[in-house]
Amino acid sequence: MECNFTKAGDKYELTLERTFAHPPEKVWRALTESELLNQWFPCEVTGSWEVGGDLKFRFLHGEDAGLTEEDLIGKVLTADAPNLLEFTWGKYQYKIELAAHEDGCHFLFTEINPNISEGARSAAGWEMCIENIALIINGAQIAMFAFDKFKEKFAHYSKKFEPTMGPQEGPPEGYVPPEE
Repeated sequence: MECNFTKAGDKYELTLERTFAHPPEKVWRALTESELLNQWFPCEVTGSWEVGGDLKFRFLHGEDAGLTEEDLIGKVLTADAPNLLEFTWGKYQYKIELAAHEDGCHFLFTEINPNISEGARSAAGWEMCIENIALIINGAQIAMFAFDKFKEKFAHYSKKFEPTMGPQEGPPEGYVPPEE
């Protein structure tokens, strides 16, 4: 699994692909059912996963410091179970495409990001989240967010993205990771 970050019009597109050994229906459940979603997503999500549904995002460890109320709301744009889910979260847009593939499914995650300097941070975080989706659908315990692991992934993606995208911003100023 490797993220790519490219210019897409006046914004930037982060993509990540992987194959799961489960059908799209099982992966879809991890994306949209609260008890599964809230295990792997970076914050608690409430709302309806139906087109036009309002979403609210709530961080549990102060990661939302400096964010406005607008940064913590979203809307479902597309919910075509079990193939396509599109939604907004603040100023970001997300698309998750699932397609049957051999004995499982192909998973394509796309983040449309307005900030050129956030690619490495997004890539590191989303890669960890998607690794947890794999654990959840396999019935395993999720890996707790390990800040050292995040920093390793961030360093990898900074090195990959900086030659074309410039300096990459890490966690928000003053962020202190929760105790593990």
